[in-house]
Amino acid sequence: MFRLFYKIKASAEATYNNNNTYKWWAVSALGIGTLTTVGQFGQVNVAMPTIAHYFDSDLSMVHWVFTGNVMAISAVLMPMGRLSDIIGRKTVYLCGLLLFVLATGMCALASNLGSLIAFRVIHGISLGMIEGNQLAIMTCIFPSKERGKALGLHMTLVGAALIVGPLLGGILVDSYGWRAVFYINVPLGLMILIPAFLILDEKRMSQAVPKQTSEGFDFLGACLSSCALLLFLIGMSNPLGLAAIYNVFCLLLALIFVSLFVLWETKTASPMLDMSLFRTPLFSLGVGARTISFITAATVFFLMPFYLQGVVGYTPSKTGLIMITLALGMVLMGPIVGPLSDQLGSRRFTVIGATLSAIGLFVLSRISEDTTLVTLILGISLQSIGSGMFTSPNTNSILSSVPRASYGIAAGFVQLLRTSSTVTGIAIATAIITATMVSLGVDSNLKGLAEGINTDARSAFVGGLRNTYLAMACLQLVAVTMSVMKTQVLSEK
Repeated sequence: MFRLFYKIKASAEATYNNNNTYKWWAVSALGIGTLTTVGQFGQVNVAMPTIAHYFDSDLSMVHWVFTGNVMAISAVLMPMGRLSDIIGRKTVYLCGLLLFVLATGMCALASNLGSLIAFRVIHGISLGMIEGNQLAIMTCIFPSKERGKALGLHMTLVGAALIVGPLLGGILVDSYGWRAVFYINVPLGLMILIPAFLILDEKRMSQAVPKQTSEGFDFLGACLSSCALLLFLIGMSNPLGLAAIYNVFCLLLALIFVSLFVLWETKTASPMLDMSLFRTPLFSLGVGARTISFITAATVFFLMPFYLQGVVGYTPSKTGLIMITLALGMVLMGPIVGPLSDQLGSRRFTVIGATLSAIGLFVLSRISEDTTLVTLILGISLQSIGSGMFTSPNTNSILSSVPRASYGIAAGFVQLLRTSSTVTGIAIATAIITATMVSLGVDSNLKGLAEGINTDARSAFVGGLRNTYLAMACLQLVAVTMSVMKTQVLSEK
């Protein structure tokens, strides 16, 4: 059996012996993986209100089905990126796909909310192994003059996955229940292993990145960064519902671990994150704008299904159709803005994109129980197109601002920003909505909201939604300012 596989692999290699041909074969293999792994985010997100109702849970607990997953991704992204430099990108990528299949099956069989959250954490580790390599592999196999094209293509694939995910998720939840969104990804995960095994070439992927030694793996830095992230997010969202002093304690511990991490990274010979990168204004401003943009975008992605199903009364299928507009910006902007940023530079696209996102968030901050579908789609579309115009040029500018020797670390950090910012945005949104509902004397349990029978809960939830999106619109203006400052730095150069 294994001999047959290797014969097929040898035959496949002969068809893409040319470097120009190989990069498109490799992108095809990675694209299948991206469509499956990223698509499951949309599927699970549409299923969240149904999961909350099934387990009779409130928002402060059920959000950990999503947050626990993304938090695990954030915790392992940089360590797995470094590990791939040691044992090979293909090895880590394939192991991640195998763990993805196993963890997805475990999620489908979860008997209670606690076990589902635990399995989603394992699921997140697998995605960290996969995502920690996808962007690096894709960027390595394309020459620097085509980097914008590669990043734009990656964003298009992500957008396509986010379109298919909610649509498929809504159909599955309506027809078979929430467990179906996990069951379907088991055979899909097994199917994407085959092209990844046959096509991806370790030697070609390692050409652009110097091979690391095992002594270069920063175990202490990985532990400190993971502990800091976990403590920060637990302190922000308070999943156990303990007193406020518990939140303060966790946040103070997170600050201590961040300080220790920074101190260690400035002293160790092989840092997990090279702190000297932040001395480059283009890098630090790009990172700041990117962090804020993903924080604000996460609130739209996470909260809108609760509004559409719990307040408006749409079915999961219809919710999935509306949520497609969130990904359209990536699909439309990716193949256009990516190549243009190679020719015209990234600065004008990041400023315009960040501004459009701020306008879209402000439109959503005027939401009510009677908001028309046209207004909703307008707000979501503006935010989506803005994000699509901002993301790949921002990534390109960050990676272009660091020396080639630091490229691997920077690429891993860029991926980490997306996931950690998403978790932070969800935690902030959950805290604002929960606080608003409690201040209005309404229980934050979402069962009545999901059943559409509690008008007080609906009104309080919408009030929290308005507060959240208004806060995010103001925060997004900071990202606009950072993007403008970055253009001034470029002009001075």
